[in-house]
Amino acid sequence: MLGERLKFAREAAGLRQSDVAQALNLSPSGVSDFEDDTSTREPKASQLAILARLYHRTVEFFLQDGPLVGDFVLWRCKPADEANALDIQRRFFGLCEDYRDLEELTGETHSEALPVDETPMARFSYSQAEALAARAGQELAIGPAPAEVLRHVLEERFRVKVFALPLGAAASSLCAISDSFGPAVLLNQDSVSWRRNYDLAHELFHLLTWRTFGHSGSSQEADQQEEKWASCFASCLLLPEAPFRSKIKQFIDANDGLKMTFADLNGIARAFDVSTEAVVYRLAGLFRWRKEQSQEIVGKLREFYAPRQSASIDALPKRYVYLVAQAYRQGLLSFGKAVKLLRASRKDAEAVLEPPDDRVDLNSTIEVAAG
Repeated sequence: MLGERLKFAREAAGLRQSDVAQALNLSPSGVSDFEDDTSTREPKASQLAILARLYHRTVEFFLQDGPLVGDFVLWRCKPADEANALDIQRRFFGLCEDYRDLEELTGETHSEALPVDETPMARFSYSQAEALAARAGQELAIGPAPAEVLRHVLEERFRVKVFALPLGAAASSLCAISDSFGPAVLLNQDSVSWRRNYDLAHELFHLLTWRTFGHSGSSQEADQQEEKWASCFASCLLLPEAPFRSKIKQFIDANDGLKMTFADLNGIARAFDVSTEAVVYRLAGLFRWRKEQSQEIVGKLREFYAPRQSASIDALPKRYVYLVAQAYRQGLLSFGKAVKLLRASRKDAEAVLEPPDDRVDLNSTIEVAAG
């Protein structure tokens, strides 16, 4: 039913009928008629195209049959303001769908499947979370310093769509798995780099255990126990046991005994690009510290140690930008459409789409090498 699908898409986008009416230059009653399947009034093709852009849907979505299933979002920390949360979700889905369209346009749709976990929820435990982290580290081949390469590996090998938007202090990160665009993660651009690294690993846990915990619906936050397992997974993934123990041994040997300073802890955190608190809690888990011990150390760290410099993060994945440039250079996209996809000014987009000619003549290079 066209009317039902129009209403579903509008509500999923967090828009009121009056908002849509303004975009279509209609009265709210006109939009109401469009959404009423008993009405004979339907949108024109041009109006349907506007609605598709407004709702971040394809025109085909409104014309097809079948049950309506909402794209499911799992928040780590959902904003209290529901309108803000819906706006974030709408923007995130828009980016993901643009990414999917670019993949289809350029024929870059092939990917490896993520190593999903099939453990029944009733049998899941901290040991399962630790084992899953070890297996994911091996199967993703992210090496001894995972934070450096995790986003790249997820994007390039497994086609996980990882975006970043400025979400402020009210939100953390979220993930989704959609029949339309596959697995995706949204990070908070306002967070420090080590917080984003942890958030990405945390969201990866949810992607790998999506079936285990049977997520469905439209939007929710994971329950407390699931979040604890996700935190355990993130810690074990970003601080893999063998490299972590090796780094600890370096500092112990340098200090000639089982003593470490706050500066040592901070140095280890820098090496793995995680928070110093994460290092403390990983130590606590490996060496079976009492909870009070680790909390006391973390408290002192926060009191005496200033935060370190944080690196920035690009909003758009490098692969996404590459696909836009490729599609434009192959004549598959107009300049205006490419600018819109890059969410950039025309000047900034030009630098990406029309860089200086830096091509290398491989024939002459090969001839010189052979000579």
